[in-house]
Amino acid sequence: MLNNVIIPTDESADSPTVLAESPAAPINLWLVDDNHRMRATLTEILGRCDGIKCTAAFASPNHVLSALASKVGPDVILLDVHMGDLNGLDAIRPIKSLSRSTQVLMLTTFFDSESQSRALTAGASGFLLKSFPIETILNSIREARRKPAPHLKRRCLQNSSFPPEAKSRPEIFGRTPASRETGSVGTEASRKRLLWVKHCLDMIRNIRNCEAR
Repeated sequence: MLNNVIIPTDESADSPTVLAESPAAPINLWLVDDNHRMRATLTEILGRCDGIKCTAAFASPNHVLSALASKVGPDVILLDVHMGDLNGLDAIRPIKSLSRSTQVLMLTTFFDSESQSRALTAGASGFLLKSFPIETILNSIREARRKPAPHLKRRCLQNSSFPPEAKSRPEIFGRTPASRETGSVGTEASRKRLLWVKHCLDMIRNIRNCEAR
C-alpha cells in the first residue's frame, strides 16, 4: 500500500503538490510461543506475507518483558495463552504498561470463553485460534495496528469466528466438565496429539496459500 507524500507550495498555489509516493512501513510484529515448532512455523508463514515483518520471536513472556525494558516495542505482539513460566494472560498488563502503543493479540490452540474475556479485559485487542486461516490472522494483525475501538473488541467477543462446535462440543476445544472431574489424562493426551496433527496440517496449508499468492 502506498501513501501520498504531500507538502504545501507557496501562498499563491491553489493546491498542494504531490512530491512522491512512499511505501507504508511494514507492521513490526513479535511472536511469543513456548512451542518451538509452532514458533518456527508461524515465523515462516508470517515472513512470507507482504506488509508484515516478524522482527523477534520469543519462547517466554518473561523474555518479551526484558526486551521491552530495553527497546521500543513492536506494533503488534502475537502472544500464546498457555505457556510454562508465565501465563500469556498474566503478561498482557505488564506488556501494555511497558509499551502502551503495542497491540496484543492472543493466539491459542483451544477455545476458552473465560480466557477470551480475561484477555480482552486485560487490554488485548483480539483472541485467535492457531488453526484460523492465515488471512484471518493477517487481517486481525492489520486491524490491531489500527488501534481498534471498543466496538471491535465487542465484535471479537460476539463474532470471533470460533466454530459452533466450541459451544456444542466442548471436548473438541477444551476439557469437558466430566473429564476435569475424573482426570482422564489418557483421553486428554490423545486428543491433544490429534489436534496437534490437525494444526500442523492447517499450518502447511497456510504456507502453501502464502506461496500461491
